[in-house]
Amino acid sequence: MYPKGNERSVSSLLPKINKKVIYLDQFVISNMMKVLNPKTKANKKGIDDFWLRLFERLDSLSKLQLVVCPDSEYHDNESQVTVFYKELKRMYELLSHGKTFYDKETIKNFQLHEHFTNWLVGKNSNALNLEIEEIVHGSINSWTSRLIISVKREINMEAIEALLEHRNQSYSAIESVFRLWSESKNTDFNYWYKNEVEAFGKGTLNMYFKHQLKLYELWNNPELDDFEDYEALLPSSSVRLVNTMLKVLGEHGVEDELLKLSKIVEYFKTANFDNLPFLHLSASLFASIARKAAAGRKKPPNKGTVNDIEMISTFLPYCDAMFIDNECASYLNEKPLVDKIGFPTKIFSQSIREEFMQFLDEIEQSASKEHIDLVTKVYGESWKTPYVTLYKPIK
Repeated sequence: MYPKGNERSVSSLLPKINKKVIYLDQFVISNMMKVLNPKTKANKKGIDDFWLRLFERLDSLSKLQLVVCPDSEYHDNESQVTVFYKELKRMYELLSHGKTFYDKETIKNFQLHEHFTNWLVGKNSNALNLEIEEIVHGSINSWTSRLIISVKREINMEAIEALLEHRNQSYSAIESVFRLWSESKNTDFNYWYKNEVEAFGKGTLNMYFKHQLKLYELWNNPELDDFEDYEALLPSSSVRLVNTMLKVLGEHGVEDELLKLSKIVEYFKTANFDNLPFLHLSASLFASIARKAAAGRKKPPNKGTVNDIEMISTFLPYCDAMFIDNECASYLNEKPLVDKIGFPTKIFSQSIREEFMQFLDEIEQSASKEHIDLVTKVYGESWKTPYVTLYKPIK
């Protein structure tokens, strides 16, 4: 179809772009929502205008096709347990533009599959080749659509209760472990790192064998009709990880089941886990907490720490920058952990938040005039104006 005047419309391919990937912790999403949303108590009382400035910069830079802030299951889970679920969802979807990290178990399985395969064929020191495009729904470096399509779903109260129960259980567990760390008086980072890695291997195999025992007992139970706890038979994340390794062994010609299991045990005892990101990072973070506890720290980590460590260890390798809580940021920025991370990801937090603003300024300054002009041509002059009326009713 031609416009009036029979003038032929002209189309052309947009050039490739390379956006900076920035992960925003839930508290960042929450504070930006509050500063824009007049219905929140924090907004009525008055909230730090830093969060308004930050929103304006991030929204503008995302529209300029310079950054993307993928959302994740952590955003969704932590938003569900608040009364502002829809508003929080609106915020993180605006900045992610439909780019969502795969769930943590999928990413871990991808990493483990490649790491275990490398070990099996003698490439134990090889870094993983997993790229962010392989673990995110949607193309990171695509030009943004004007439309954001969001799926509305009802809040599942049972799911919320399960999330809260999991958080409480995780906190109880780390409180107990923290006491043990405090009593040890061993402040050697490498000792605790090795301890965490070994605990992961033993724990994973232990959970797998327990699951197999449950299946065996059910198979040999003559009263199958009376068995009600079928949900307990669903494979846990540990079981799925072992199943991934069993599959890899089968693909490499190992058929004997006992030999498969012995190879997995050998893997956990001998592999270099510095190259398995989710385990290397989580073990490093817990080792940092352990050595502080042994050095005399009295207060255990807060309820969100385990969740934060899981999030960081899963996503950090694929981000150019992360804005996270002060405590975890302090671990990642101090020795010896800062020298052992192995990734160039920039870490920011509340305590150095103006440095984050400078980082965002530098991103915009790095864009060429041609790029900015093209964005204006494609989307219009007003496109990059920050959407500060996000929560105001449409008249």
